[in-house]
Amino acid sequence: MKSIRRLAGLFLSTTLTIGTTQQSFAAPLKIKETLSLSNGVNIPLTWLIPSESIAGPRALVILQHGMMRNAEKMMALAQSLVSRNIEVVLPTMKDSQNLDEALPKLFAEAFELKQADPQGRAIPEKLILAGFSAGARFLSQVAPLINKSRTIRGVILLDPVTGNRPIQQMGVRIPVPYFTMFAKPSTCNANGVAFPLFASGRYETHGFRLKTASHCDFEGESSDALCYLSCGSSPQENKAVIQKFATEWISALIDSDSPSADYLPGGKVFQDLETKGMFDTIFK
Repeated sequence: MKSIRRLAGLFLSTTLTIGTTQQSFAAPLKIKETLSLSNGVNIPLTWLIPSESIAGPRALVILQHGMMRNAEKMMALAQSLVSRNIEVVLPTMKDSQNLDEALPKLFAEAFELKQADPQGRAIPEKLILAGFSAGARFLSQVAPLINKSRTIRGVILLDPVTGNRPIQQMGVRIPVPYFTMFAKPSTCNANGVAFPLFASGRYETHGFRLKTASHCDFEGESSDALCYLSCGSSPQENKAVIQKFATEWISALIDSDSPSADYLPGGKVFQDLETKGMFDTIFK
């Protein structure tokens, strides 16, 4: 993710922070535990808990990694969310579990039973689901199975990947905002197999596809050289755009049905990037 590209990335990162307010927090508490499903399977959970939040975190984000990856690969985005006083939980799933048709329901049921985080504080009522790759597809299936004991404020899909089996399809869309970002087609996102579903409008969403982004860019600074070797290289600025938009969208959806107009089609930040030619598709 050559010196010109580095300068462009720094310029873009600076541009994207104009007009935003971000509260600083000390390093979050990082605690690991397991989520026990009713079939006896244990899912490792990594929690990031804001450490200086007197009134408690604003919301909880379930942040799900992609296939052949783990929770640590999503830490860059998780840290960005914690800086907005958002609690984050990152499940680690085995690849075989992504093909278990019972898993979304079992996961939703087990998570519904949790009343407190590992620190003993009540889990925030407001919930946002954010998944990458196969993890995006998985959480789209979990979303309609979460009952009304928690309020889902939105679903964020980061380069979602689908397949041919029923379990590999997107879940039933629920009546909350959905925001989606795609990378360029590659073997790592099954050559963009999920893209036509969204481009056709059959799965309603807001967002965009980045013209030159790699699948790995959605892991941001948490990704590794092996991922880029497998999935293709990308200019550095793509990582900054993805993390900034995901953070802004999630943070805004906690208290509103829509992010700031700057981060929607037609908004200032959106238009600046469109003028730079970074998008090849926009979902309105």
